[in-house]
Amino acid sequence: MTDIRFLSLLRYSISSKNKDAASLSSLSEEDWRGFIQQAGQQSVLGLCLDALDKLKSNGAMPPRNVLIKWIGSVMMLEKEYERQKVFIKELASFFSKHGLKMVVMKGYGLSKLYPIPKHRGSGDLDVYFCGKGQYADELIKEKGIEVKQNEEKHSVYSINGIHVENHASMICEQEHLSLLKVEVFLKDDLDKNLHLDEETGCWLPSAMFNVVFLPLHFAGHFVYGGANLRQIVDYALVVKNATINSDTNQIDWERVKALAIEGGYFKFLCCLNGICIDYIGISSDCFPNWQRYKDIEERMLAEVLNPTSVDVHSLPSKIKRYFKNRWKYQLVYSKESHLMGFLLRIRSWVNWKWGNKSVWNRK
Repeated sequence: MTDIRFLSLLRYSISSKNKDAASLSSLSEEDWRGFIQQAGQQSVLGLCLDALDKLKSNGAMPPRNVLIKWIGSVMMLEKEYERQKVFIKELASFFSKHGLKMVVMKGYGLSKLYPIPKHRGSGDLDVYFCGKGQYADELIKEKGIEVKQNEEKHSVYSINGIHVENHASMICEQEHLSLLKVEVFLKDDLDKNLHLDEETGCWLPSAMFNVVFLPLHFAGHFVYGGANLRQIVDYALVVKNATINSDTNQIDWERVKALAIEGGYFKFLCCLNGICIDYIGISSDCFPNWQRYKDIEERMLAEVLNPTSVDVHSLPSKIKRYFKNRWKYQLVYSKESHLMGFLLRIRSWVNWKWGNKSVWNRK
């Protein structure tokens, strides 16, 4: 019941057709405190606060002391959002002077689809330079900033406390060979379909890129740990904006389906669409009429809201979690052997822990 009412609150910030206010009017102070904690854990604290204006007329409001604390937390999100926005503008300008287009993935670009962009919150800054990432790293090193390579997807560095990931690839295709063609599509789309963000001077991906990339980004966290509701909401709002809030339909669902079937994650994508319709409040008209798997949808959502494995740091614990989550792996990477996937992941971890590989040399 708690999860149902929490999702109802979340839907209120996204859909004006939500009719579940009655279930929120009887919440106790303890319930509201629990909601704030859960919203923070799911990275939707600001989004849930946006719902309160719509709930005033229904008497579904938290006690004043709880509301003040909530607003204070969201104000901190707003401050960090504005700080990162200024940072993006400065970094994009720096790279532009050297002839580079800085593409920002996820994060800032997705925030522009939210009812109040600065309520999405900020995390790491994921950037891409359309084949010129190594040159971008060299420019950063010339500024005396240490650049590390500790994963196969990207290099990393920090400036003024903001963590930047400079991507060589979008997904871990070297660990998941079934996604090679998806990776090719994503890079090709970034080469051809970028648009300039006038506010910051960075470049943003197309809706098609996001509709293909975001489910796989969420899927990786879903399988290996760290999935949250914000990742689902990001995808849901991309779909909503590209269909309802656009003059033209920007999503080629047949192409999306073909890539998902090729990559082996089509059933997972069907379930993600179903969650967006039934639990996030996005109209079914925004999505294709694909098969529904409601039992799997409920299991996926339950795992996101109440993960069975959290704060796993030791290698034995990670191995235990990996095999315990076989059903997730088979849902997302259905064309791959779970055991082979485990071996490839271990190989990748060893290569980047002790090897001499470079993300800019993929051979």
